[in-house]
Amino acid sequence: MSTIIRWGILGTGTVATQFIEGLQSISDAQLWAIGSRTLDKAQKFANIFNAPKAYGSYEELVQDPDIDVVYIATPQTRHKADSMLCLNAGKAVLCEKPFTVTSQEAREVMAVARQQKLFCMEAMWMRFMPLIQEVRRLIRAGEIGEVRLLTADFGYPTEFDPKNRFFNLELGGGALLDRGVYPLSLAFMLLGKPQQISGEPCIGKTGVDDQSAMILRYANGAMAILHSTLHTYSSNEALIVGTQGKIAIKEPFYKPESITITRFSGKPVVVTSQQKTIEVGWKRSIINQLKQNQLIKTLAKFRKEKSKSIGQRLSGNGYNYEATEVVKCLQAGKLESDLMPLSETIEIMETIESLLLQWHQKP
Repeated sequence: MSTIIRWGILGTGTVATQFIEGLQSISDAQLWAIGSRTLDKAQKFANIFNAPKAYGSYEELVQDPDIDVVYIATPQTRHKADSMLCLNAGKAVLCEKPFTVTSQEAREVMAVARQQKLFCMEAMWMRFMPLIQEVRRLIRAGEIGEVRLLTADFGYPTEFDPKNRFFNLELGGGALLDRGVYPLSLAFMLLGKPQQISGEPCIGKTGVDDQSAMILRYANGAMAILHSTLHTYSSNEALIVGTQGKIAIKEPFYKPESITITRFSGKPVVVTSQQKTIEVGWKRSIINQLKQNQLIKTLAKFRKEKSKSIGQRLSGNGYNYEATEVVKCLQAGKLESDLMPLSETIEIMETIESLLLQWHQKP
């Protein structure tokens, strides 16, 4: 494969625009062709970004012999069909999230990608952000000990419109599918597949979850507590707490420019039956006993924390990082990304389906 990776784009919407803007900041990637359902629309979009070619159908685009990989930015209900179209034409695929509508569709796409021996990945851009990668490295290196808790939430107000995809169940609307997938993906990335899943939704007028909360439980006793909403701004931050420290991912956690690592300086508190209890007495007696109490001394020491912050400005608009990962994988001859493997995409989709079934929604 050529050193320069040539890209075709299916779709001409907002997310396609954002992706192309990110792509154009990569030196070893080239925007080659735009595909739309009409030639006029494809040509206008191609002219904006100086793409050499424009096609009036997706079928024509995938037959272009000069295209190495196709970014799929069509509505999610088309993701399976468009991914299959590209793979069967011999093109590698980067498909916008959600990868498909159901986990079964995702398994079918994965099977074709492996049969054709072609690269395929879900475009979960958060995973490729530099500081998200740094958090992953720190946790794997044991910098905060064994992770016991992860919290993350994502929300901002969206004006209600029953025709808008956010509030349309058939178009994959709802807080979980649109926003909750980010906290879920972070939890899977850092903690792996959960042993138990539970959640509670606030079901709105159109049947989608306007707000949802999730708890993931893991075999080692760790937990992830996640939240998403269409109603209001939430903290949009994430916190990972381990036995020896914690990492705070600042707002917005899905494309952070700052994280804070805090290491606990004291040893874990151990309470034994031999420790003296504080008896009720005169004020001075109580104060003296508190000063001498070993548990209080240990807690005071444990509270002495050492923190440092890491800041990193994003280059480009953030979409360049996932595109760079695809380019590196293609140049190396890889069929999947280690940072976003298809097996994990399917596991996350199965988790979402499990939650929707709990909420009496049809996935």
